[in-house]
Amino acid sequence: MQTQQQSGSAHPDIIDLGKLFGILLDAKWGIIVCVFLFTLLGSVYSVLSTPIYQADALVQIEKKSGGISSLIGEGFGGSFSQDSSSSTEIAIIRSRLVLGETVDNLNLTTVASPVYTPYVGKGLARLAGDQAKIQITRIDVSQDEELNVNGALTLVLKNNETRSYDLYTAGDKPLFVLSGKAGEPASGNGVELFVSEIAGKEGQEFIVRQVARIDAINRLKEMLEITEEGRQTGILKLSMLGEDKTEIERLLNDISQNYLLQNVARQSAEAEKSLTFLQNQLPNIKKNLTNSEDVLNNYRLENGSVDLSLEASTTLQGMIALEAQLNELTFKESEISQRFTPDHPSYLALLDKRDTLLNEKVRLEKQIQKLPLTQREVLRLTRDVEVNQQIYLQLLNKTQELQIVRLVQWEI
Repeated sequence: MQTQQQSGSAHPDIIDLGKLFGILLDAKWGIIVCVFLFTLLGSVYSVLSTPIYQADALVQIEKKSGGISSLIGEGFGGSFSQDSSSSTEIAIIRSRLVLGETVDNLNLTTVASPVYTPYVGKGLARLAGDQAKIQITRIDVSQDEELNVNGALTLVLKNNETRSYDLYTAGDKPLFVLSGKAGEPASGNGVELFVSEIAGKEGQEFIVRQVARIDAINRLKEMLEITEEGRQTGILKLSMLGEDKTEIERLLNDISQNYLLQNVARQSAEAEKSLTFLQNQLPNIKKNLTNSEDVLNNYRLENGSVDLSLEASTTLQGMIALEAQLNELTFKESEISQRFTPDHPSYLALLDKRDTLLNEKVRLEKQIQKLPLTQREVLRLTRDVEVNQQIYLQLLNKTQELQIVRLVQWEI
């Protein structure tokens, strides 16, 4: 007996498959019933659960063409690019400026939803093809001490054919508020209501309530997802999930449209501001150009025709190019100083570029001092004329471009 016990405990990890199979066989009906029930419950859940739809929209971020900053050439390697980054545009789309407009346009502060039997009512209505729908265009609720109309309301569909309804206060003891028909304004007991669309079975109830505008904006922000397609592609993907595919499609279309319209308005305002600035500067630039031309012509008349040597002509072109770049840097510094401190890398790069140009200007001025007096004076006066002419033509061309941009944006 002792030997048998020792042999049985010598292999405690051995599994008796036959014994396990026998246990499963004895409980086969319980296992079959459990599998059947869970399969049935899973099937019912998958059939009754409400489908979730996804709507997508693509928005391309384009380079801005307006503004004084576009006067600056691209000779600085794009260090001061004004292109909007994807993160900036995403923040704009998710801002109250854009989403708030959608909330106002689609009246999202009014929330109306049908009342179904818990868990299965919505799924059965969808399978039967008689889902209840309602769309409220406007609702104004003023507090009424007698009816206590200051919270949720219950709307009951009386007749689907005539689309008539009754409105009650919500709660354990509902009180009658008003009666009305879809497509017609209704008012009573401090409530003004316009139901544009309603459908469902007779007796179908809807819960109607108003939410704060900021709450509606935050809810819309939670529903909206924005990602960039690829890396630095400038294409944003807007997506939204919801039970009503028509509703989420309508929301995305309105958000996209509002973003594009505010973008056009923003660029139009920038172009208008820049255009006003340039139009105020053009008379002064034109006057400077005329004066410099008169001084040059008078000097030539007094001293006869003075031809510049090849060296002087080359130096003149170099000085003109330097003056143009220095003028560009002056424009840019006035703009970048409003965005960055002097310690910012972009600001430091601008200062380094200006120091380099000033050093080159000093070198050319030393070369000019070696020329004869008349050539030096003609070179100086010619340089003033050329620089003023470049500035004038540049501002004139930009003014014309901004006028065209403004006209196009007004058409949009």
